[in-house]
Amino acid sequence: MNLAPFFLVALTLASPSRVQEPSTQWPQFLGPGGMPTQAAAPRSLAFDRAKDVAWRVALPRGASSPCIDGDRIFLTAAEGDELLMLAFERKTGKELWRQRRKGRTPVPAVHVDADPAASTACTDGERVVFYFGTYGLVVLDRSGALLWEKPLPFPAAPFGIGTSPILVDDLVILTRDGCPDSAIHAYAKADGAERWSVPRLGFTFSFGTPFIWNSRGRRELVVAGTQRLTGLDPQDGKQLWQVAGLTSFVCTTPTADADTLYFAAWSTPDAAPAERGQASFGELELSAEELADSRILFERLDKNGDERLAIDELPESRAKDAFVFLDQDGDGSVSPDELAPVVEQPKGPGDNLLVAVPAGGAGDIPKSALRWSHARGLPYVSSPLLHRGRLYLVSSGGMVTCLDPKTGKAFFDRERLEDHGEYYATPVGAGEHVLVCSSAGTITVLRAADEFQLVRTVELGEAIHATPAIVDGTLYLRTGKSLWAFGK
Repeated sequence: MNLAPFFLVALTLASPSRVQEPSTQWPQFLGPGGMPTQAAAPRSLAFDRAKDVAWRVALPRGASSPCIDGDRIFLTAAEGDELLMLAFERKTGKELWRQRRKGRTPVPAVHVDADPAASTACTDGERVVFYFGTYGLVVLDRSGALLWEKPLPFPAAPFGIGTSPILVDDLVILTRDGCPDSAIHAYAKADGAERWSVPRLGFTFSFGTPFIWNSRGRRELVVAGTQRLTGLDPQDGKQLWQVAGLTSFVCTTPTADADTLYFAAWSTPDAAPAERGQASFGELELSAEELADSRILFERLDKNGDERLAIDELPESRAKDAFVFLDQDGDGSVSPDELAPVVEQPKGPGDNLLVAVPAGGAGDIPKSALRWSHARGLPYVSSPLLHRGRLYLVSSGGMVTCLDPKTGKAFFDRERLEDHGEYYATPVGAGEHVLVCSSAGTITVLRAADEFQLVRTVELGEAIHATPAIVDGTLYLRTGKSLWAFGK
């Protein structure tokens, strides 16, 4: 994507009477409490390289988000078969330390964006918990000294590992679906002793992170997995409730207020064939005939007429990103029979939905007992954002939906952003604005309002797969190449 000119006008802060004391903590995936929202905006959301960048440091590959505690930022990364744990000085970007572990050889990835360092670290201010799917858990203190580690059975995960650990009281909570020891695990944060585990052997791969819901009257550990959303007691893992019949492959994390928990997810197998086919080929508009007959679509894509599709014959799209998955026989090309399931395979057993789960539930909660549900504009990887009394969804293709969390009624529905690609980062609430980052590196600033109001669009020129963090007026953004601090 070409680098576009940058806007130079900075956004002013809200009046002092409305600005809360800035936080210096972003201690886990999606920030404090797993909810990426700040009452006060950063110093600027113009993203001007000359005027707004406090510092920028080069990084090895990785897709984890910044974990911030006071004066330090913690990140994971990877170089070759080495897994890295990094600490930086928050105000200057100076690297303070790095620790290494030798990762085991991963299963060959079937998606171009699978990354060995996708899991975000978490911290309680004394210890920092790192997790790598190809190694296990490593817990260090703030100076980088080892406190304990726990190598874990190697998951055969062709799409990589995306879940992140969280800290709950004296426990480290980790979900490992699709692994030899598939379970929700709770380990003592002091020494790594297992306190409890809940088997998940019936669950296929999922990539979302557990969420702590402080609902009215109780605290719950909410975990999504294969077609199920489950609420557990975080102290012993006892199941409190579940909602069944949901998305089969989960990449998102729930959000909540005191009364209602919101979970939204979309996966390819559970889409209707026509929706799945269109979603698989990016901005390439498919005709009704092509969506009904994969052979017609194949002939359109097969530009040289050799009855095989090479990767460069596919448009920039989800199908191209997962080319290895389509190429079932591994011969480096896709045949008509290998393309057919993309548009002709029947819908899977799960339902792609946003569900609003009322607090206080018990046992099996039928969909009829939900506050409301919604089936349009659902996110694939990006999680829903609850900010200033509105619920935001960002779907693949660059469409933003804003709902009333009390009723599910749309304030606006599937408004199109300039970048029509993938969106992995979760939107972040920043005072009177919402920040949306595309995987290709487009940063979009929206007004937090009932109407769709586009403030600006900036091309950063580096891939963005990680959700930004906002601490003390500075926005920290991890890209495919760098860690940026915006807010000079």
